[in-house]
Amino acid sequence: MYMHRNVTDKFIGTVASCDIISTGSWYGDLPESVPREVKLNRKDYYIGEIQHISIKEAISVTYGIKWEHISKPVEGKIESLTTKEYSIDESKKQYLLELMGRRFSDNIELYDEDECAVQVQLINTENQEFIYEFPFDNTLRAMSILFRQMLGIPTLLLFDGNREKDRIQEIHIEVQKNMYQEYGDVNTLNFNWNEPSISIDCNSKQFGHSSHSHSKYVDNQMIHQLKQDIDFHIGETLYSLDSFSLSESHDLDRDPARGGIVTVRIKWTHKEDTLFIGNVTDQYVPTWYKNLINFIHAHTRDKSLQEFLQSNHTSNRRIYTYCSVYIFKINQEFYYRTDRNDIYEGDIVKFRLDPIMRFVLVV
Repeated sequence: MYMHRNVTDKFIGTVASCDIISTGSWYGDLPESVPREVKLNRKDYYIGEIQHISIKEAISVTYGIKWEHISKPVEGKIESLTTKEYSIDESKKQYLLELMGRRFSDNIELYDEDECAVQVQLINTENQEFIYEFPFDNTLRAMSILFRQMLGIPTLLLFDGNREKDRIQEIHIEVQKNMYQEYGDVNTLNFNWNEPSISIDCNSKQFGHSSHSHSKYVDNQMIHQLKQDIDFHIGETLYSLDSFSLSESHDLDRDPARGGIVTVRIKWTHKEDTLFIGNVTDQYVPTWYKNLINFIHAHTRDKSLQEFLQSNHTSNRRIYTYCSVYIFKINQEFYYRTDRNDIYEGDIVKFRLDPIMRFVLVV
């Protein structure tokens, strides 16, 4: 039997085992740990979470989650309970236990039960049990980060409640323009978070000729700062994106010849990949995408990054433009009038040559 000590007692002796129970609650989307079969509606939930970390002979984490739909409370509460075991070096485990013993050997405060979100249970080698309860505490953030890093679990609530978001592993961007027939541009950007490196490829096929440019950046200091800028300014937005999403567009702008098609795939450490598909037309490109390209451009100064955005060109309905287009199949050139001034040489546009609507090259 363990000898129970008062919560105000300072810890004495050597820690033999440790239990950390953290409780969090919020409303919004269901967390990634919720089983797929219940993710029919991922919005508007009351969510309560309990994490029980046990550091004994082995290290295990029990995740308990209860959620209730805000607008449909008649559905009742659903509960998910899973336990996972983790393996770390014995020396690291002993270090964590020693750290807990030192932390609770002084500065013990007593809190009201309603305030508390964390319970720590320590048992020393004399089988004496010490229990401490307290609210999430930002002064314990450094210790929380250390636990997350050593256990390799960034989503733990621990002592501060400031769980880390999942980490980006790779960002891959592909922009396709003028995709019809043998003419087209395919521009790709690959940002590997682990190497670290940024690789940019631009392939263009116009008028039967091909051009290719390749840039690769491996600069630890530059890429480290770029990661920080992305995490700080748009990290939350990227993490909150649906696993698959399409941008809005007007019917006229669904034509890939206008702007082009952009595909962004983000690979994460834990959650499933994020895939975004949209039109590069400036009106419909999301702000986070523009910011992402602008951040990369600010650090690399690579001019080819302009190929991943639409040119800053707006239509003026009072001005008419005469376009010359060429139809290869019949080897003829035609002219037509348009009120669009965002068309450039080399673009593929729709052109009606009665009674057939064709895709033609602007020359």
